[in-house]
Amino acid sequence: MNGMPVQCDNCKGGFHIFVQSRRLEDAVEETYFECPYCKQHYPSFYTNPAVREKQRSIGQLQDRLTTLKDPAKRAALQERIDREQAEVNAMMAVLKSKYKVG
Repeated sequence: MNGMPVQCDNCKGGFHIFVQSRRLEDAVEETYFECPYCKQHYPSFYTNPAVREKQRSIGQLQDRLTTLKDPAKRAALQERIDREQAEVNAMMAVLKSKYKVG
């Protein structure tokens, strides 16, 4: 069985996480899982087109990082990746506060 084993906070049933996603308004995507017994909804995170584009960009930068040999260039690129990841985290926090219920 796939997924990490967890216990539902609501019904205490044990199950493996099956990650799902659904579109909300304004092209926001919610990634979540549900308890198969009581259907308790557990949102994991939210993304919008800007977040998804920035995540793709970070992935490309990380790929480039593996090819760099110069330590100074690697350090500079890692700093850029860290800055962009911090921006993504902030954007996702805003989305979570807007869309998470409960």
